[in-house]
Amino acid sequence: MQKNGENFSYITDKIKEIKVALFKSEINSELWLPNNVVQILRVDDSGQLWFFTSCSKMHAANINRSFYAYLDFHKRGTDTRLLINGPATIVDEEDDKQELMPQSNYSSSVASSLVLVKMKIMQAEYFDGHEQPSGSWTERFMHTLNSWLFEPNHKVIDFG
Repeated sequence: MQKNGENFSYITDKIKEIKVALFKSEINSELWLPNNVVQILRVDDSGQLWFFTSCSKMHAANINRSFYAYLDFHKRGTDTRLLINGPATIVDEEDDKQELMPQSNYSSSVASSLVLVKMKIMQAEYFDGHEQPSGSWTERFMHTLNSWLFEPNHKVIDFG
């Protein structure tokens, strides 16, 4: 992966800060991984994001091992969003699963219904909004409208 210096550090720092994302896979198969809220457990130097997602163990063997995926991060209480996409792979290495399970919010009793996924960052799109006002609905509406019209910080970064 081309680290793209500051951009790579900036994006990985945001991922580590937010940690939680909506996961969506694009699998051309009869069986697929469900859309899930996932917790990023590891961001390695090669641009791989590691996380668990749910999948019935009996279906996991029949799902394509490699697929394209999307992660949608949203920082609660702000307009900050980070959209990541890239190729993903289901990891079958038991050592990796055992190492990352204690870092997750899952108990070992549900481990059989989880698959470990690693996803390479190919493109990142970052929107940095401001804190949401807590005033009347008109103030919140005007704030949202202003943030749409006058995007304060928007970056699209290709790493592929």
